[in-house]
Amino acid sequence: MRPDDDASWSNPKILLVLALIFLCGTAVGSALTQRVIHSRVTRSKSMEVQLKDLKSSLSLTAEQQRIVNKELDDYAKYYQNIEEERANVARFGKERIFKVLTPEQQKKFNDSFEHLPH
Repeated sequence: MRPDDDASWSNPKILLVLALIFLCGTAVGSALTQRVIHSRVTRSKSMEVQLKDLKSSLSLTAEQQRIVNKELDDYAKYYQNIEEERANVARFGKERIFKVLTPEQQKKFNDSFEHLPH
């Protein structure tokens, strides 16, 4: 390394690497956010359509609609919590299995069960 090489924040190489890391992180974060928001909005719209069908087919009163809305909201929250817990249990199990495998077995495991949460 030459003495005139600047190893500080003003070094263009360091700034370029940091900019690339930032841009990659932004792109990944954006893609994940888009996917999560899209799935929730789609699920939410589906529930709205089902609720409208339910209201019209049963001729619900305003009070009945309020109660049904609350119950459906509670169910959606409960279901989301169960899904998060299921993902955590699967991730924990995969980690425990992974610890006892050789590197070759780990690769085969990843190839066979890539759908499991990391």
